[in-house]
Amino acid sequence: MSISFITTETTNAPIVALHSSASNGGQWGQLAKDLAGRFSLHAFDLPGYGLDPIEPDMSQTGAAISAAPVLREIEALGRPVHLVGHSNGGGIAIKIALLRPDLVKSLTLYEPAIFHFLAQGNDLSQVLFRDIQHVSATVSTAVSTGDPASAMQHFLNFWNEDGFWEALPEQAKDRLAAMVPSVLRDFENGFAEDWDLSELSRLEMPTLVMTGLESPQIAQHAAVEIAQALPNARMALLPELGHMAPIFQPEWVNSRIIEHVASAERPAVNISWPSGKAA
Repeated sequence: MSISFITTETTNAPIVALHSSASNGGQWGQLAKDLAGRFSLHAFDLPGYGLDPIEPDMSQTGAAISAAPVLREIEALGRPVHLVGHSNGGGIAIKIALLRPDLVKSLTLYEPAIFHFLAQGNDLSQVLFRDIQHVSATVSTAVSTGDPASAMQHFLNFWNEDGFWEALPEQAKDRLAAMVPSVLRDFENGFAEDWDLSELSRLEMPTLVMTGLESPQIAQHAAVEIAQALPNARMALLPELGHMAPIFQPEWVNSRIIEHVASAERPAVNISWPSGKAA
């Protein structure tokens, strides 16, 4: 197991950042620079990604397959952490918070890709859930016919925009196509979750949920549903950003992560003016 990078140690609680599918801990490199020694940042390569990923815990089910080994790494740090998650990493972050809320000092989520609860929601939620099931099925079919490149093309164009895959250099296409089995496992683990939105009411840590207004509808919808279910959450709607903004536009996302984590680390003290008497 490797840690992608750790910034200068400080007295502040550490940050643990979890990456999206088809990525690795290195996606948080700019965040590490932006922290400028104020926080220790731990960015793990999740199962199936990076040069030395953490081992999945196959004794678990659903998102806990990845969440359980991350929890062991957090326990080894010896103190609660500020937990940050993007896309699939956001879904894993929520699972960690549900399993061990005592180890999560704050939660920062950019469009957590966890959608199982939509199947029990309103008409729109159910339509969107069927849409994401179709994306997963299309990726799976392409893999089963021996075409991982087509599978990743469909996956990346869905989360970005039509033509995204086609514009990539061939070397990048080859590297990403090799990740398709891990992407499918991420889908499977997410669909296997069984918590419902009401269970989020017990997560009282300060939470920031972000969504880009250029993201797919399901990403925006799920983010709003999750934010509304969390008792101490605030929502950030980010114009002109899409689902992959933490990677491609980190300057717009990282400042919000840092502001939220810093405010959770040292909350502002509410004060009032002393009462006075009229002259």
